[in-house]
Amino acid sequence: MSSAPISAARLRGLLPALGVTAVLLGGLFLMGACARRSQPADPYAAYRPAVKSEFQSDFDAMGQAPRYAIDVTLDPSGEVLSGTAEVLITNPGPDPWKYLVFRLYPMLVQYGGSMTITSVLVDDQPTTFVYQAENSAIRLDLPQALPARRSVTAKLVWRLGIPRWSDDPGSYALFGHSQQMISLPLFYPALAVYQPGPTLGTGHWWEEIGTVRGDAAFNVASLFIVTATLPSEQVPVATGTLAGSEVLTGGLFTRHVWVTGPVREFVLHMSPLFSSAGLESYGTRVVSYWLPGQEAAGHAALSYAVSALRIFSDYYGGYPFREVRVAPAPLNYRGMEYPQVTLLGVELYTRFRNNLEVLVAHEMAHQWWYQLVHNDPVNAPWLDEAISEYSVRLYYEMLHGGRAADLLTWQRWQTPVDLLGQQEAGLLLNRRVDSFETSAQYETTIYAKGALLYAQMREILGDRRFRRFLRDYLDQHRYQIVDTESWRAALAQLQMPALDTLFREWIGASGPPAPTPTPTPLEIAAPGSGQ
Repeated sequence: MSSAPISAARLRGLLPALGVTAVLLGGLFLMGACARRSQPADPYAAYRPAVKSEFQSDFDAMGQAPRYAIDVTLDPSGEVLSGTAEVLITNPGPDPWKYLVFRLYPMLVQYGGSMTITSVLVDDQPTTFVYQAENSAIRLDLPQALPARRSVTAKLVWRLGIPRWSDDPGSYALFGHSQQMISLPLFYPALAVYQPGPTLGTGHWWEEIGTVRGDAAFNVASLFIVTATLPSEQVPVATGTLAGSEVLTGGLFTRHVWVTGPVREFVLHMSPLFSSAGLESYGTRVVSYWLPGQEAAGHAALSYAVSALRIFSDYYGGYPFREVRVAPAPLNYRGMEYPQVTLLGVELYTRFRNNLEVLVAHEMAHQWWYQLVHNDPVNAPWLDEAISEYSVRLYYEMLHGGRAADLLTWQRWQTPVDLLGQQEAGLLLNRRVDSFETSAQYETTIYAKGALLYAQMREILGDRRFRRFLRDYLDQHRYQIVDTESWRAALAQLQMPALDTLFREWIGASGPPAPTPTPTPLEIAAPGSGQ
């Protein structure tokens, strides 16, 4: 077992050919030197270019974070991705680990991929592995138990078959080809989340399958260096900061290298048709991509994303990464969040253009609530979705005024909740995704009712204390994983009985909640009813 950084020699040899910045190159030489010395001068030098200067101290908490060095090649047809990954894994404790579990998310039914693991090494020694969790995970046996605070390096080789879906703009494809785009979230074996139990040795690896409804991926904050060799016509949209690109001999392929700060996962999305424009705000470069004929919507998405970045940075705390991207994807009129990447359904750029601003604001809020503070999206989806949805109101208040925000609240949340049946109105927020009978029931409860929960909290706390609660909660759980109990514990620190009642009625006990007092459209239109 070893605690040495991963892939130092390979990375050191690759990056000079790519002409990357002196800062990154110097960091990677330090990594290479580690193979000859017991401790590098700066173990995070390679990753630092992805994070703004005022957030460099975030790396101080990353000593036990997994570190991925991934190298993939996409064949000219775009149908097969071949890859290798070396992952430095540290057991944070307390349980010793007798085996490791890696998730193969492309194998989920809702992704539709075909992923085959062809080789696994642990500390350079072959090891046995078995597929499990409906082939969406593999279990790697360790030669001996891995104690707390000890490390091991796993190397995995795989082949990924990429599915092709309909080119109808109304189709919803999280993973694969559609409409001349290729979406590849979690295209690599991802270390599963280990969840300690109530007593020593009773923990387990998270192997939930999820459903088509809701998100399925659950990951600890990790550091990545990703090398991708892609057909040269493809314009990639990816997590992290691009360290360099090199057109290979013959010009058919281009090799790209990205580095990241602490992120939950890595997404690679691409199209030969993308055009883009960017703006810098608060030290972050915001880039918007669009398809042919959608330039006006692409520029509008850029404007909305910049506004959301500013508003949420001011309200919740600064955004730590140097880049964030917004791009169309085969998601019909919906959106999906990834670290530093917001993907928006192509129909938001056309016939559902009136929803584009709302979706950009919601998905950008996930850069705080999912990326910085993470939760189990299968068992407790309300934790990130409710606050990200309520963030849309904060965005509207600050950009369009209170009257527009009240109208949004009434139309988008209060009315759908009012239309729920008596039994549905009593559904608690703290529910598994698969406990909902329909997508409409799920979305109205988790998103609309969840947003109204935060409206109630704000009414009880007042604006200043509400904002302070959210900022403190984010600071206390930055790059960590939260659950409903940790949220309740943060609420209990405020020592307000009204909040305890709110928790019981909306989250922890049955029964319909009292409706949030929201102006009707006539009241909103009346003089003096808002800004």
